[in-house]
Amino acid sequence: MRAKIVNSMRSEVLGDETVPSTQEHIVAALKRWRVKIGYFSILATLPSTVGPYEARAEETKTNPDSTSLTDKIEKRSFGRNDRNKQPEFLRRRNGYLLPHQKINYNFVPDLAGGDNCPGTVIPVGSYTSSAPYSDTGDTTSANNTVTFLSYYYYYGYSVNGPDLIYSFTLTSRGAAPEIRVTPTAPTYDPTIYLLDGRWGPCPAGTGAFASNWRNYADAVGAGAAEIFSSDVMNYLPLNVPLYLFVDSHGPAPGNSGAYTFRMQDVTLAQGPRTKFDFDADGRSDFSVFRPSNSVWYMNRSSQGPAAEVFGLATDRIVPADYDGDGKTDVAIYRDGTWHLLNSSDRTYSVLPFGLPNDIPQPADYSGDGRAEIAVYRDGTWWTLNLANGQIGVAQFGIATDRPVVADYDGDGRADYAVYRNGLWYLNRSNQGFAAIPFGLTGDRLVPADYDGDNRTDLAVYRAGVWYLLRSSWGFTAFEFGKESDIPSPGDFDGDGYADPTFYRDGIWHLRGSNSGTYTQHFGLANDRPIPSAFAP
Repeated sequence: MRAKIVNSMRSEVLGDETVPSTQEHIVAALKRWRVKIGYFSILATLPSTVGPYEARAEETKTNPDSTSLTDKIEKRSFGRNDRNKQPEFLRRRNGYLLPHQKINYNFVPDLAGGDNCPGTVIPVGSYTSSAPYSDTGDTTSANNTVTFLSYYYYYGYSVNGPDLIYSFTLTSRGAAPEIRVTPTAPTYDPTIYLLDGRWGPCPAGTGAFASNWRNYADAVGAGAAEIFSSDVMNYLPLNVPLYLFVDSHGPAPGNSGAYTFRMQDVTLAQGPRTKFDFDADGRSDFSVFRPSNSVWYMNRSSQGPAAEVFGLATDRIVPADYDGDGKTDVAIYRDGTWHLLNSSDRTYSVLPFGLPNDIPQPADYSGDGRAEIAVYRDGTWWTLNLANGQIGVAQFGIATDRPVVADYDGDGRADYAVYRNGLWYLNRSNQGFAAIPFGLTGDRLVPADYDGDNRTDLAVYRAGVWYLLRSSWGFTAFEFGKESDIPSPGDFDGDGYADPTFYRDGIWHLRGSNSGTYTQHFGLANDRPIPSAFAP
């Protein structure tokens, strides 16, 4: 019998999203915002390190939290059950804690492999009918991440079986694009569906209701293949994150089993690399740089704690993925010289590029999957591609501007951008120039992808209030923090959405899109949170 395919094709309107739980704060913030901040006028125009491993700084003997750092990091083997434990050298004595620091909620839940979001990432490439992407899996004993696909209150489709997940970003289609899931266990009756990352996150945990689904197929009977043919594939959005679930509608024993997965006649792009991810698991890691001893401390979400002595207290830290292995590399900028420690092979590089007062702005300007070293000087951008040695020079901005490089149009290339007295000037590589008023002169700038559409969103932090202008979901504002906190957003739960986060006296406060609001102890009061390295 023919498979039943549903294409929701719902309108992408702001009213479809769920307002965060602190709605009363948002309402109050909106009232203030209407008075203080401009919005969506584009009438403005734009006027024309370390020598090879520095000697380790002496550890402060009077500090009980910083003794025997190398021994406690390098000599300990961290197993699976140790992953979320607070490392001994970063534990704080209870007597030092402020009242708001007494409670420590659970660490980020363990999300790994195809059993949890974001699932198995399908590799970048072009797949044809003769050379498709293929995989095998077995949903037996997998999590039951999604149990219901809702489209109007309690109306929808039950998907109560255990599920496995694939994630990909579609950039183009051929003549006959197709996704096919064929059960190899004769009793298995699978169901497949797609979640659209623009309409909501890939859910974490178990028992979730998903309203951001786009397509659904459930053939009748065990052993039947589930297919998204060209009728569905030709309407899928391009350049946005998509999540395909292999699930089941019916009860046991047919709700799980082995299958083969096949995708053809499509071209997939590499989604944006997660920033401040030191173990390449798709999640930003809580991490700090301690000027008192020049140590980088990283609480890697998959590989556990690590420490690296690298730099001086006066250096600018410039973490980025310079070697293209998916891991953020330890790096510093000092007096016009870059010092890089590649994670892929532990090679150390010293590269003179810039002047002492330049502002370092490393990013992937070419879209080749690795960051270029770059500086901003008096309205001029200088870039050096480490793969081919090519130097780029671009004029964009004036001397007093604050550079805010990021990928604002979702094409995989960083865009030249500056902030000037409440105005964002963007020179987007794919969509061209834009000037957008959003913010006030003294705001802290926290651009990131808060809605999961692969485009960086304009965002500012002011006196504990976050103001976000999301490219897919529109404007929102909410109170989270206070004036003296250090905003440090990152994708700490690995769902493709930047999480509003701030650092205060060794405590991380996170408002996760999947993991809720919680705190995490990692660091000391005078540490620099690494995710705020480029915050202007």
